[in-house]
Amino acid sequence: MAQTPLTNAFISLNDIINNFIISYTGPGKLIPDSNRTEVVFHARRCLQEFAYETLKSQFNDTFVLAAGGVYTQPIDNVSIISIKRGTTAAPTVPTVAMTETTANPPADESTYFVDYTAKTITFNAGVVAKTVSNTYLSNALTTDEGAAIPKLAEEALYSCMVYAILANRENTNPGLLQRLLIEKTDKIERSKSRLIFTNFSY
Repeated sequence: MAQTPLTNAFISLNDIINNFIISYTGPGKLIPDSNRTEVVFHARRCLQEFAYETLKSQFNDTFVLAAGGVYTQPIDNVSIISIKRGTTAAPTVPTVAMTETTANPPADESTYFVDYTAKTITFNAGVVAKTVSNTYLSNALTTDEGAAIPKLAEEALYSCMVYAILANRENTNPGLLQRLLIEKTDKIERSKSRLIFTNFSY
């Protein structure tokens, strides 16, 4: 799994961490004495609050198509977002968008065939030795700061991180902790409900 360019529906874990530090930590903020290491730790822990089948991330797998023209999809692939190819033999940057076809093998270089049972993608022979980029939705729960996380989960992650950090402070007001716990639980459940019924394949 590799980092992929973000779409409007996604935000990187690194951006979530940076936004959290700016908004919630420092003098006069809700968490005045936190540091990045602590924030990163709790950001990763909070991702585990989401079932792996609910919180899906966007990844990119870039490869040179081998002889035979058949590519095996990553095991964490939920659905294909886009596939692009280079215009000449590798190494080139994949810039040409491709579309799915029902023809196997594909009749030309502009299309690809997906075998959903075998989890393979077949390309036209003309694509062999060219660089191909597969951007896909993953169900792998990741701790990679470059990974793309659905924005629908963003606010829930912030609430979870605030609660987790302050729960580890001995002097945190119990009433505040109770309010933050209720808020965290509510936002996580609402986020899960929205993510389950959201289709990111576009």
